[in-house]
This record gives sequence, C-alpha cells and structure tokens, in this order.
Amino acid sequence: MRYAVDMKLLIENIIFRDQFEMFQKEKESMLLEIIKEQLALNEVNPNVGSMYRKLSIDISKISRLSQVPFIPVNMFKIFDLLTCRKEDVIRVLNSSSTTSKTPSKIYLDKDTSIRQSQALINTLKSFLGVTRKPLLILDTGNVNKNKGVLNARGAAIRGISNFASSITYVMDEEDGELKINLPRLKKFEEENKNKEILVYGFTYIIWSKFVTELKKKDIKLSLSKMKLLHSGGWKKLVSESVEKEEFNRVTAEIFGTSKSNIMDFYGMVEQLGVVFVDCECGYKHVPDFADIIIRDFNTLEEVEVGQQGIIEVLSILGTSYPSQGILTEDVGKFMGVDDCRCGRRGKYFKFRSRIEKAETRGCGDTFAEREEKK
Repeated sequence: MRYAVDMKLLIENIIFRDQFEMFQKEKESMLLEIIKEQLALNEVNPNVGSMYRKLSIDISKISRLSQVPFIPVNMFKIFDLLTCRKEDVIRVLNSSSTTSKTPSKIYLDKDTSIRQSQALINTLKSFLGVTRKPLLILDTGNVNKNKGVLNARGAAIRGISNFASSITYVMDEEDGELKINLPRLKKFEEENKNKEILVYGFTYIIWSKFVTELKKKDIKLSLSKMKLLHSGGWKKLVSESVEKEEFNRVTAEIFGTSKSNIMDFYGMVEQLGVVFVDCECGYKHVPDFADIIIRDFNTLEEVEVGQQGIIEVLSILGTSYPSQGILTEDVGKFMGVDDCRCGRRGKYFKFRSRIEKAETRGCGDTFAEREEKK
C-alpha cells in the first residue's frame, strides 16, 4: 500500500514537472529509489525472478543506476514479461520487428499507459511548445485503428496526436503499398501554407514513399513553418547509403523549410513514453523520468564521455512490465552531462547505428524458469 501511494505520487511529480531541469546527480538519486522499489515488484514474473536468482541480484545492495539489472531487448520477443495481472492489461504493443520476424510484446495496464502518455507529452513540450497545431501524418490511418494491439508506428502517432488541433493522414494503402493522396496533400498545403504545423512519419516511409516520390514528380511544398518529427527505419536507409545530413537536406527542400525543422527522435516500443529528440545543437537529451547508460561493447561497463557503446534505456514509467533497465541493440556515443549549449540538463548523446547481427548469448537460459526438481 505504501508503494501504491508514496511511489505513485513521487513518479507523477517527476513526470508532470517541466523536463530537462534536473541536474544528473539529483536525478540519479531520485530514480534509484523508485527503481529499486519497482525491481522488487518485478519478481512476480517467473522469468524475471529466474534472472534475478541466477544473477544473484540483491536489490538492497544496488547503489547506482549502472548496477540495475538490465533486460536485453530481444527477450521481449521470446518471453511474456508482464508484471501485472493479465486481467489488468488494456493494450499490447508490438515492435516493428524489422530485424527479426518476431515482434516484442509489451503489456500495458492503465497506470503504465497513462504515465507513458503524460511523459511523452511533457518531453515533447520542450521541443514543440504547448499550442496545438494542424498535424500531417505521412502514413495511412489504418496503422492507428486497432485499439487492443498497437505497433510502433501507431503508438508514436497516438503520442504526437496530443499536440494536434487537426489530423490529416496523407497516405492511402493500395494493394499493400503506401501511396500519396496528392489531392489531400494539396488541400492540406493550401489550408496551412502560412501556419505553424506539425508533421510526423516513420523515417523510412518518409524517405521511400513520400520524399522520393514527390522528388520524382518534381513537386515541392510551401510549408516553411512546419516541424517534422520522425523516427525508425534508419537501418534501411543506411543500407541504401542515405545519411542523416542528406535526409534532412532533401526533406527540407521538399517541404520548403529549413533543415533545423527536421527533427529526428530515438525511441523504442519497449520504452514507450521515453523519447530522445534532437536539440538545436544536434544532441539527444534524456528526460528526468528516464536515463541512459552507454555500455562498453566488451565489458558492458559504463563508458566515459566521448566514447561509444551499447545504449541502455532506464525508465520509471512501467509497472506492468520490467521497463526499469532495457539493453538495446543500438550504438550511441556519450556526449556529456548537464552542460549542453541548448541549456537542457542531464545526459545527452548521439545515436550511431544498430548493432549488426546483435546477439546476447545465454540470455534465454538466464530467463528460463528453473525446472522443478523431480
């Protein structure tokens, strides 16, 4: 009962405040207290409990965030890692599963879903402001229809829709392919030519299905006051030799705006509500209710500023699944703490790439429940 009252209030206090204002040392102390309480609750899941036992995790002896036991992200593809009652699950999120045929399954209860939504809103406020604006979505409305099961694209659209005064989906699905609805796009442009607007899309879809197609047709828009948020699909673009600088330049030309209005953000369906948006200096910042640890490729120890490693994302948002520490399959570069020129406090970093053929050896065995002795 004490956790249910005291911890919920503490978590809500961190989420609802303006983000990026806490110094790292103060934040780490506050997050550690909450995460240790949440780790104890995670043991209700037999797979998580098995991991803690086999790794000899003593929660009471954890003294810093880097000691929090992390879960490799691919374990969400193999095991049902829910830590709430099944009857309390209101939504199941599926990852885009671009590097494997099996998506992650993330189970959300009401409290977790509400916290994730509010956390996303308060993070994006720092970059988008608080005024609702017309939202152009470079996708089809079908991606956002299933309320019970949602993929990464649909989840992102729902989050960003909180900043919309109106929503226009500009793509239609024809024979399984996404096609631009040009009359709808032109209508949106005419109605919003001189207005501040928001645009969202999945990175690979923006490039392959929107920007490239308009470029072929020699169509350029006049939406200079737009801000485009995009995420996901960089691995495919890199394989096609499309770098971030080229993406920003060409996309800005198509929309008739500045490159500074093209904003990439890094996030994952396993840590919904936690997003890292490019600031005006080109770095990704960590909100106050989360943290990142860049771990050495070989030792998994935390790297120093200026070094690269595997990104781990920590969060206090989830209590229906073990979100406290998730080791990704992504590479990041640790850039600094509390001293970015943009004024945002906390850690900041750069996303580099996906890890090729990422593999976490032995994790399946660590997570598997111990067999009962016969």
